[in-house]
Amino acid sequence: MNILRVAGMALVAGTAWVLFEWLFFVTKPSFMSLYSSWEKLSVLSSTALIVSISLLLVTIPFALAAWLLNRFKASGTTVSLVAFFPAIVLLALAMLVMIDNFTLTLFGWGIRNASGGAIYLYRGVTIELFVLAAWMLHGVLAGRYSPTTLKSLMVFTGLLLAGSIPLLWLTYTGPGEDKLVSSAGGKSLPNILILSGDGISASHMSLYGYERPTTPFLDSRRGEFLIADNHFSNASDTGGSVISLLSGKLPTTTRVVYPPDVLRGSDSFQHLPGILKKLGYYNADVSVRHYADPYDLNLRDGFAEANFRKLNETGGTLVAAIRKYPFLNPTSLLLDRISERASERFGHIWKDKKMRDPMAAVNRPDRRWLYDDGRVAEIRRLISVVSQPFFLHVHMMGTHGERFRPTRRVYSTDADYKTLWNVDGYDDAIMDFDRNVEATYKMLRDEGLLESTILVISSDHGFKHSVLDRLPMMIRLPLQEQTGAIAGNSQRLDIAPTLLAALGIRHPEWMEGQSVLAPEFSQQPDRPIFATGSRGGKSADGIFWSVSSPQPPWYSLGRLFFIRCDQGFMLRLETMEISAVKIAGSNLVCEKKLSLDEAREIMFAHLKEKDYSW
Repeated sequence: MNILRVAGMALVAGTAWVLFEWLFFVTKPSFMSLYSSWEKLSVLSSTALIVSISLLLVTIPFALAAWLLNRFKASGTTVSLVAFFPAIVLLALAMLVMIDNFTLTLFGWGIRNASGGAIYLYRGVTIELFVLAAWMLHGVLAGRYSPTTLKSLMVFTGLLLAGSIPLLWLTYTGPGEDKLVSSAGGKSLPNILILSGDGISASHMSLYGYERPTTPFLDSRRGEFLIADNHFSNASDTGGSVISLLSGKLPTTTRVVYPPDVLRGSDSFQHLPGILKKLGYYNADVSVRHYADPYDLNLRDGFAEANFRKLNETGGTLVAAIRKYPFLNPTSLLLDRISERASERFGHIWKDKKMRDPMAAVNRPDRRWLYDDGRVAEIRRLISVVSQPFFLHVHMMGTHGERFRPTRRVYSTDADYKTLWNVDGYDDAIMDFDRNVEATYKMLRDEGLLESTILVISSDHGFKHSVLDRLPMMIRLPLQEQTGAIAGNSQRLDIAPTLLAALGIRHPEWMEGQSVLAPEFSQQPDRPIFATGSRGGKSADGIFWSVSSPQPPWYSLGRLFFIRCDQGFMLRLETMEISAVKIAGSNLVCEKKLSLDEAREIMFAHLKEKDYSW
């Protein structure tokens, strides 16, 4: 038995798996779309190096067992099966994923749809692929392939793996270090709970003057909160808005607007959860996969768990290990994605663990995925088991459009469910949100945590994904240290600096927001606010919605919004057409109104400042 050939084919098999998966991601809208060519090559070579070396290490004991079998005159087939067993399993899974990609692309049907007899069919296919991989690798020891072919494979693999170090050095962007300056004076740290609704406009809340009593609980607790009169989102889409909230950065800075966007470089490590983790907080996220999930958006070293799974349980031991190293950030992301793709399919076929289908969840007629009972239950679990100060980011989905299915009907009927963006159903959904806020409030009170918790009530964007609508934003500080109105224009990326200020910590320079607790905050009536909207041309890749062709210079960015006082502007980047509206309900009026041309120049200057080139 040729040990060198076994070792070499382990490297080839690991590299081949990564290469095929890498080709899948670079030829479709994915997190790779925003990377440069050098960065893409760096991700390929470094991931291939990690996987192939890991496979080689796993192969060593099998190769030693095969060597012993060979010494005892076992058959060549048995020897090669044992020697190559880890590589055979990997190649069989890789081929299974490739076949599933093909059927999903061509027929819209794949493993995720399989049940009953189809499961047994896929089990048979998996076994056949295992046999095929075994036959192919047996040919290496049996002399079926020419030495030239094997040498070419080895040379290609060696060159690819050797390029990983210089490419990583060329493309590495470190997370940087933040010096936290505190004036807390040794006070104990309060818990932090951010409770956001999806798509809630302030104009539909009785708390903000709406004629229907849609927020009776919040109305009754008005005096306990700081309430922003004029609060706005920084993105019309949930992912961009959530990242603005957690990072204190604009979407035009992070480039996270809409899937397939993810955080990259230092942005992956510069965020509020990371700072709180260093202070000793236990961080957890309860939202929705793919569109708001911090792991899926590549927010690193922040949350201990998210959406009913713990960080150290995702991606396996190998991914968990390399996540710790910032220079392997995109590498660990690719490895996380490809290992999840393989393990989900294997689990669906062999372990009765049904694959997640976010597209079906979003389009399911009864839309039960919107119900927030499970999210409220998760809040209860977390606050009961966490012994240290906690930071919980909870994104409620019951107010998500286009259709609304509230748990209790006051204004809507069953027939209204068939109507897109039905206002009666929307108002009932906001009443559901108010009840969930009440349940959370009482939960904190009953656990004796209310006066040691900062409670933030917010929303990611307005009705119909509007950015030019005022949003709710309320902050309840421990012992009600500050209450009343926040008069100036505030934005979602102000929440992170505000929370740090409440802890007595000066926010880092990379945060672009301001603390609304500062006395001078309300003295800026003409403060500019920028927000983004995604491009049209979205498509489903069988997993979730994404921009179908995120190409430069705008990638997923389709619209830029600009708010100043009670003036709102929208710039469509494909045509450079600009329009203006008056912000409904705003109590801020600028002495000088901006013309459309003046607003366009300000928006162009912002895009240039953020390194967009067109």
